[in-house]
Amino acid sequence: MKLTRTLVLIVYIINTTSLLTTYADDYAQWELPKGAKFRLGKGKISGSDRVFPFQFSPNSRELIVFTTIGMWVYDTDTGDKLRLLKGGQEKTLENSVVSPDWQHYASFTEQWNNPKIHLWNLSTGKLQTILEGHAEGISSLAFHPNGKILVSGGNNGDIHFLDIDTKQHRHITIPHKIVDRIQFSPNGKTILSSSDGEFLLVNVENEELTTKLIGTDRIRKIVYSPDGNFLVGTNDWHIIIWDAETGKVKMTFKVPTPRWRQLFAISSDEKILANVSENKDNIHLWDLQTQQKIGILKGRPEHVKTVHEDDDEWFFELSSKNVYSMVFSPDGRTLALSTQNEIQLWDTVTGKYKLKFRSKGSFYRLIFSPDGRTLAARGDRWDNETGICLFNIDTKDFQNSSLRCFITGHRPGVRSVAFSPDGQTIASGYASEYIRIWDVPTGKLKQVLLGNPYPLWVQSITISPDGNTLACLNTNKQRSGGNGQILLWDLTNGKYQKTLKGHGKNIGKYVTNHPSSIAFSPDGKVIVSGSLDGTVRLWNNKNRAKNSAIDKLQGVFSGSRGGTLKGHTDQVISVAISPNGEIIASGSKDRTVRLWDLKTQSLINSIDKHPSGVNCVAFSPDGKTLASSNDNGTIYLWDYISGDLKAVFTAGLNWKSPLYSIAFSPNGNTIAGGRRDIFLWDINSHQLKTIMTGHRGYVYSVKFSPDGSTLASGSLDGTVLIWDITDK
Repeated sequence: MKLTRTLVLIVYIINTTSLLTTYADDYAQWELPKGAKFRLGKGKISGSDRVFPFQFSPNSRELIVFTTIGMWVYDTDTGDKLRLLKGGQEKTLENSVVSPDWQHYASFTEQWNNPKIHLWNLSTGKLQTILEGHAEGISSLAFHPNGKILVSGGNNGDIHFLDIDTKQHRHITIPHKIVDRIQFSPNGKTILSSSDGEFLLVNVENEELTTKLIGTDRIRKIVYSPDGNFLVGTNDWHIIIWDAETGKVKMTFKVPTPRWRQLFAISSDEKILANVSENKDNIHLWDLQTQQKIGILKGRPEHVKTVHEDDDEWFFELSSKNVYSMVFSPDGRTLALSTQNEIQLWDTVTGKYKLKFRSKGSFYRLIFSPDGRTLAARGDRWDNETGICLFNIDTKDFQNSSLRCFITGHRPGVRSVAFSPDGQTIASGYASEYIRIWDVPTGKLKQVLLGNPYPLWVQSITISPDGNTLACLNTNKQRSGGNGQILLWDLTNGKYQKTLKGHGKNIGKYVTNHPSSIAFSPDGKVIVSGSLDGTVRLWNNKNRAKNSAIDKLQGVFSGSRGGTLKGHTDQVISVAISPNGEIIASGSKDRTVRLWDLKTQSLINSIDKHPSGVNCVAFSPDGKTLASSNDNGTIYLWDYISGDLKAVFTAGLNWKSPLYSIAFSPNGNTIAGGRRDIFLWDINSHQLKTIMTGHRGYVYSVKFSPDGSTLASGSLDGTVLIWDITDK
């Protein structure tokens, strides 16, 4: 292996203020992109084979949480937000690593040509170094256990080394086309490189290939045991343990189904392995030296603690077959298991079930702090929150263990946003989460809309012209088979009103994203929705007493249905109503836009000039123009009566992917469209006015405020950004 390629090292000394904001209470304004006024939400929690979603600092005092918008650092005693770390132009936190000593973090850009590695100071957030030199794209990063060496794997088999203190560098080439993942052994003497199911061990000092692991067919992931003596990997049906020196298989454990292939844990002294038994009824403990079973964990807990006091009516007993995660404490004496509604703590010496935390939510992805006093668990509460639970763990007296704090604000992707008519309120709807109502002037959360009979999978939301009602098109697969149902809330008191049912069975196997598929008529009397059965549905929005007999009957059979418009041959994924309330526009995967008379429910015109499915439609404020966009991201402006094409907007869209939301400004001079960035075009000149960047996920919804001074964008990164567009 030759040291042939020279890395171009660029060291940046940043004398200006830190990239981090000060420790302000208003975290909604931390690390905002240019042009944004504030952010709603803290980003969706990341997590993959490469990046565990959260990590403790070596002294156990801080917790770093990987999210789609950056890395949040929390105080583990209080759960308080300390700082938000963001870096470069990276689009996923899977591209980031934290040094074991918590002095640095590194991230890489995703360009194939001239990729870059950014090295940051973890405490200050300042950029320290930018590395260039990989001939092709970068695929992986890893820190040496001492935190002094950063290693990067390239798409051409190169592995580059950077000494962080001296800035010296070198590189080696291994027989891998692409280094998918690299990791150091705990002693730092060996690198494990993986590429397309092949795993190689490389000696760091002499740069020699020492071992190729055997028996790796269909292996998805391999990790080092805590002391580095073993390598542990899984395929669909087995947990496999290799000798880290010889590369030979030492032990194999069969798992009941592929779902349980990741459910194992190894104690820090490498003496015990725990896994779910083959018949899924309990947890087995194995001696890794003798390869003999040494215990079975089963029984009832000595102590039970309720995480949330109002949860008792929701409890139901679950067995080990529902285990989501397991982890040993640092001293190996305690094994923690998580299930759908509980965390179990077991004494591995005595085999006793010491404590159960229970809740009506779910727990998964467990990790102990280095001092063993804190257990972190990703948690979901059925009512209104998801986040990370931090538990006090007292191994001397488990009864003293308790929930310390619950870190919230990290929510799933935003599917749709809607302004109230006065512009003072904005609503955000999420995938598998509850709808939230925010105060626009302050960016503060006002309320969470509860009371609906089952969890949501929001597709689209809209607010009535009088501001009193919010309508949500929901496609919860478990309850409705993915068929659309409309749920209504009274925004004056936040109470759930009723569910409108009647959408038919989906066309095709998949539920297409449709975040612009529900609208109120200008007088608020009619709700129009696009249906995945290829129809447009009309609903009477009349005020009735909540849960009245007639309301219940219509909800079951027809949901106050006011009509069904038929003609599309594929899913209808966008609807809009003209400003005068006379015409409905519907966009479909069948590549057409259809125009309907709202009063007579008859077809007026059909525009069939789109090259692919139509994802969104919108009327101009004067009602003279209809905008549509299809799967390739092009925006078309139509004279919808004649069907003539007036203009096409493609400027700035240099790669083809769908726009799921478009919107006219209130004065009709600007149209916005969102992808990962938000594009603003001038209607009169047909020129691209500006591109607003800052989201780390696909933008599913864009809406102008009624006065046109701000734009809201909802993204799959789990946030809503409020942009100042007064000078745009």
